[in-house]
Amino acid sequence: MDKIWRLIPVFPCVFKMVTHLYCPACGGTRAAIAFIQMDFLTSLKCNPIFMYLVLIGGWLGIGALIRKTGKGTGSFFRFRMWMLYAGLALFLGFGILRDIGLYFYHYDYLGDFY
Repeated sequence: MDKIWRLIPVFPCVFKMVTHLYCPACGGTRAAIAFIQMDFLTSLKCNPIFMYLVLIGGWLGIGALIRKTGKGTGSFFRFRMWMLYAGLALFLGFGILRDIGLYFYHYDYLGDFY
């Protein structure tokens, strides 16, 4: 597994380098790694948008599977606009709250700054 991770290029977060704050997507890779290792609490802590995307992807995948097998229309499992709005609210809201904790209270649980 370590050989695979070495092949993936690592790009620095320009937002983090310029502002010394986390961008809303910071921690996403750590969340994905924690999710793969079945450490769901750490995955949520690093960036909850990853878990949200997994849940929504599973939900839509179930609908696609139902439609593909011909067992029903799967209309209950179709994409809805509230899914997009909830995802955007979670993405931006978590990013803002995390940066408030970092800037005002020096609370850096990811450990990149302090």
